[in-house]
Amino acid sequence: MPLPRYQYFAPTDAARMSKLQFTARQAVEGAITGLHKSPHRGFSVEFAEHREYVAGDELRHLDWKVYSRSDRYYVKLYEQETNLRTTIVIDTSASMKFPEAKGESSAITSKIDYAKHLAACLAYLLAHQQDLAGLAAIDETIRVELPPASSPAHLDLLFKHLEAIEANGQTGLVEHLHQLAERLPRRSLVILISDLWVDPPELSKALQHLKYRRHQGLVLHLLDPAEMDLSGAVFGKQVTLRDLESGEKLQIDPADLRENYKKQVQDYLGTVRRVCNDCDIEYHAMMIDEAYHKALVRLIGRRS
Repeated sequence: MPLPRYQYFAPTDAARMSKLQFTARQAVEGAITGLHKSPHRGFSVEFAEHREYVAGDELRHLDWKVYSRSDRYYVKLYEQETNLRTTIVIDTSASMKFPEAKGESSAITSKIDYAKHLAACLAYLLAHQQDLAGLAAIDETIRVELPPASSPAHLDLLFKHLEAIEANGQTGLVEHLHQLAERLPRRSLVILISDLWVDPPELSKALQHLKYRRHQGLVLHLLDPAEMDLSGAVFGKQVTLRDLESGEKLQIDPADLRENYKKQVQDYLGTVRRVCNDCDIEYHAMMIDEAYHKALVRLIGRRS
């Protein structure tokens, strides 16, 4: 059956995502059999360890080789595999409106558009492999909070929510990540898609909270080449910058600031990477002048 037409998910995306496999890097909990390691032990899939035989254990799990060496009875324990519960968190603060990107896909005009395409592809990929995908959209408040599921009806609802999301207001990302950390069930994966214009120490506290609650984290940091080094035609002469969240304006000559600005940006990116690394959170920078589907294929290949 052909897919309905969605603004942020095309039939070609379905074909590309169907060839990929997204796996958790740590143990997860779930309700059905899937691709990912469970924190629980059972008698299925992949050998984990031995334990001493007790009355009532099934004899077929006895390890006779160990018995021949030790003259004691041990049973084999195996890792269970389970499904993954994922919440895709999109930063919808006004700074995500930046910029008028000229990438390989003319449909991408801003970071928020890029984030929506990534979220749609990831949700489809997760559902395709019988995992559960949820959605949260955060600016000053949590605009959307869709619990993880994997049915076609749920995916349709998630895609329609993405179409309705707009980037507005100031960021409350850090505050609401703390709230999500408390509300998310079991050992979940949180995929954060953001430009990360937040205070690094506060971001660190929010990520530590996720880890304390035994959630996994994956940060997709959206960047535009122009903001990395004040490059591009628009920065070829004096220009007035406007903060998309506060409205504050500042007139600059890019030529006078470029070298110092580039150093500060690199210092900031280094700080963000260290924050994620210290919190045991996966971090990936993504340039939005690269087609989103190529960036996603490369990301998943790198994780594998």
